[in-house]
Amino acid sequence: MNAGIDRGWVVVMALSAALLFFDFGAHVLSTNDETRFPLMARDILARGHWLLPEVNGAPMLNKPPLHAWLIALAAWPTGAVTQRTAAVPSLLAGLALVAGTYWVGRRAFDARVGFTAGLIAVTTAGVFSLARSPVPDMTLSCAMVAAMAAFVAAEFEKRPGALIAFYGLVGVAFWIKGPVGLLPLVIAALYEMATYGWAGPLRLASPAGLALLGVAVVAWSGLALGVGRGTMVTEVVVNDYGAYFMAGSSVRRGLFEPLGHALTILLPWSLLLPIALARALRGVEPERQPGTRLAIVWAAVMFIAVALSHRQRWRYYLPLCAPVALLLAAWVRDLRWPRRTQAFAVAWVVVAVGLTVGQTMLTTRHNRATDWQAFAPEAGRIPGSLFALDAPELVFQFYLRRPVLVTPDYQTFAQTTEARYLLAPDRSASRLPASDHLRALAAGPIAGRRFVLLVRE
Repeated sequence: MNAGIDRGWVVVMALSAALLFFDFGAHVLSTNDETRFPLMARDILARGHWLLPEVNGAPMLNKPPLHAWLIALAAWPTGAVTQRTAAVPSLLAGLALVAGTYWVGRRAFDARVGFTAGLIAVTTAGVFSLARSPVPDMTLSCAMVAAMAAFVAAEFEKRPGALIAFYGLVGVAFWIKGPVGLLPLVIAALYEMATYGWAGPLRLASPAGLALLGVAVVAWSGLALGVGRGTMVTEVVVNDYGAYFMAGSSVRRGLFEPLGHALTILLPWSLLLPIALARALRGVEPERQPGTRLAIVWAAVMFIAVALSHRQRWRYYLPLCAPVALLLAAWVRDLRWPRRTQAFAVAWVVVAVGLTVGQTMLTTRHNRATDWQAFAPEAGRIPGSLFALDAPELVFQFYLRRPVLVTPDYQTFAQTTEARYLLAPDRSASRLPASDHLRALAAGPIAGRRFVLLVRE
């Protein structure tokens, strides 16, 4: 590796670190999705449930625990899982994703594409935003990019031993978020087929790698089935994983929602994507452009797999950022503008400044919409169980540091003997029976909604 490439990598990583860490830990968690894995990590540190972390005494079987492990390790020095320590794995994974994109760009294209792709990746809305959230999507995307980097080492640099690392990293992706982590296998197989014909996927044969991946998949599946066979089969395998890949509802809904999610998570660079994609598709066939072919297959598989899912969420399209950054970087390299480099530098600075200012404003407004101190003093004095009705119970549990049980309706709460304390939206609380003598102990906004803490006297 020469000095110029070293400097390029240092510049990309330094700028990425500055963009991702400038407001480290400032984001207040506001949804159950954001607090689920931090609560699992808290259970790991408090009770040592490393293999099957629990929330309110129930093991979380719908997702493997690797992301919770990473949060627990980040919190280990202080012993406290906070909104700051919960964000550490995603922030580091964001940096690693940028580094992986840079590496793949250099090997599959050239140093200029690697440099540009790294800068584009870190300034996509998805990477810039989700690197601050403790949801597992950033670590999943990072593991996928790492797996694709190992595939590039095997395919482009003729290092067959790298296939073992490829399968191992696919196993890591599986341990972060389950079967969706296996998608790099599909990408690699389709790329080999597009390049070498029907026999192409045989080039992926690696007994040691396949055995490593098999152990990873069987280990988690067997562990989860052994603890809760009925729950794992009905609620996870059938309702969660099985339904994830059912296309029925998405077909009826059309492609507008998936396209909207994909284009917005790639903003602002998605504005240039139609031009870059059109150019890439015209040049994908020649053997001299295998990197373009890989990036197109990579992006297509990721988009189609998520678009066909019945469950549509913006963050699920995060794995698109790396391959699209490669396509855009290759397009920038091939531009025939006399001041192409300067134009990209100016555009990137404008985007980076805009994202920084926008993130600061959004975080400030988001955090002002939540006031935990309005509930903390009273919640700390409650002697009994705390119930939640139509409320983000895991968010309350994370910040109030006490179990919060879910009640499906007020009648269930009223019929529970030990139930006296209830968290509910202010609008719902105003409609509760006056005859039950409910008294408000505290009230305040949580994620823009006003909630009230009630006691039944």
